[in-house]
Amino acid sequence: MLRKAVLYLAIGWVVLVVAGFGVLYGAATLNATTLRSDRGVTEENADEYRWSGKTIALTDNLRKNGWASCDVVPDSGERRDIRSPRDDSTVSYRQYQPWFSGTATVTCDERVTIRSGATLTMYKLATSRLVRFGSAAIAAIPLALALIWYYGLVRIRN
Repeated sequence: MLRKAVLYLAIGWVVLVVAGFGVLYGAATLNATTLRSDRGVTEENADEYRWSGKTIALTDNLRKNGWASCDVVPDSGERRDIRSPRDDSTVSYRQYQPWFSGTATVTCDERVTIRSGATLTMYKLATSRLVRFGSAAIAAIPLALALIWYYGLVRIRN
């Protein structure tokens, strides 16, 4: 009876850890600004993002041409182009620090996702190898120990 209870607790722990990671990853990936501009940037169809002067991360969702290019026009400061990582890059996003004071308007030539603030912090955390492998270990180790004990490979003395 105790063995079944320990096994069920271990399975419940795995479900809890996987659900927690799913909530973290879902909140980090779904709570971002996506600019959609399939026909290129023109005055009529360009979606805009207002960059408030915090650090942002740029992710190209399609990567058709190797990278997506975005035009940043600050209210005060010089105009610059920023790019997403190349399609052969091992990183999933490119981070940019503001070089201007105030706000800026960002328009992109392809579909991109822009993250900043708490969303960027959660995205970095959710996509880090430490969290991925750590979550797997935190979930798997108690389950493995419970299975070993359940099948009698290790005996616990009373």
